[in-house]
Amino acid sequence: MSQDLQINSLSLSLSRYPKDAASDLRAWNAADELLIEFAAELSTIPQHILIINDEFGALACALLAHPNFTNSHISWLSDSFIAQQALAQNLQVNALDASQRLTLLSSTDTMPKAELVLMRLPKSLNYLEHQLIGLQQSLSNDSQLACGAMVKGLPKSVFGLFEKHIGSVTTSLAKKKARLLFGHYAGGKSAALYPKAWNIAEYKWQLNDHANVFCFGKFDIGTRFLLEHFPQDEFESVIDLGCGNGLLGLHALSLYPNARVSFCDESAMALASAKNNVALNHPEHLTRCSFNHDNALQHQADESADLVLCNPPFHQQNTISSHIAQQMFKDAKRCLRAGGKLIVVANRHLGYHPLLKSYFGGYKLLASNNKFVILSSTKR
Repeated sequence: MSQDLQINSLSLSLSRYPKDAASDLRAWNAADELLIEFAAELSTIPQHILIINDEFGALACALLAHPNFTNSHISWLSDSFIAQQALAQNLQVNALDASQRLTLLSSTDTMPKAELVLMRLPKSLNYLEHQLIGLQQSLSNDSQLACGAMVKGLPKSVFGLFEKHIGSVTTSLAKKKARLLFGHYAGGKSAALYPKAWNIAEYKWQLNDHANVFCFGKFDIGTRFLLEHFPQDEFESVIDLGCGNGLLGLHALSLYPNARVSFCDESAMALASAKNNVALNHPEHLTRCSFNHDNALQHQADESADLVLCNPPFHQQNTISSHIAQQMFKDAKRCLRAGGKLIVVANRHLGYHPLLKSYFGGYKLLASNNKFVILSSTKR
């Protein structure tokens, strides 16, 4: 259900994406409100504005609707497919024409010059550091940088990263458990730290991860467990769903030499990492790979896969929720051919068994340890 954001004379109807998921949660928080209020009170109106990590498009919609910014051009940068879709949805609902005033950028794009940067603090400190380094070419000494954060998600290390890569940092007073950080750019230049090269010796993999990938530079223990229990069969079409840096799909390329492998994730940096890792380890197999920026398998064809491999996340942005796993399982069933299998590795406490039973009619326990289970469901 849509909810109304009201700040002074500004009123917007905003919702998360997809609308039927977590419909009781707002599409913005107090950090967004502080950023909007700060921008609206500026005495000098910037010609070029850069918005970063706008979770559901609230910041972009607010500035496009605000009369102060009718002559400002907004660049909007996000890693998230869900954020992109939420922005498009909320622009349409509020009848905001962004065709001439808004440029959409991916997390792997270069940041443009801007007099004003409005930023939501990302969850990953690696990603924050990558963005602060990128901002060095976007900011001038006269630019203003405001970063909105909820106090509970603001560790002291954030201030150290701002000071290292931007310069001095000041803060606003806390309001509704949120505050703003103001970075005052001092003209420094930092060496690029991302993507990061690392390796997994037991699989003889050379890897290259972008900053915002899940389990950055580390061998996720759930993924490790599933790699040890891969199905021994022949498959023509395999999907690595929520692929992260692509380790499951990478292993599938080795085990199933005739299969096409689709890497799917809602993070642009995850897909870029997966593509990096295929190119490093199996460049000859790139032609049988596809890399799909998507919300679960929303845009993947029906009955197109024989095997779906999944290590599902249990949070969207900073909100813990089971709806992502539900969407993944539902989409997997639609995309599987009759007799096709969904194989899931998950923490034992998440209890995905009833979900798999409701969508597939049943499941098998393939393996378990004191932390994880591997479950398999077959499409009838």
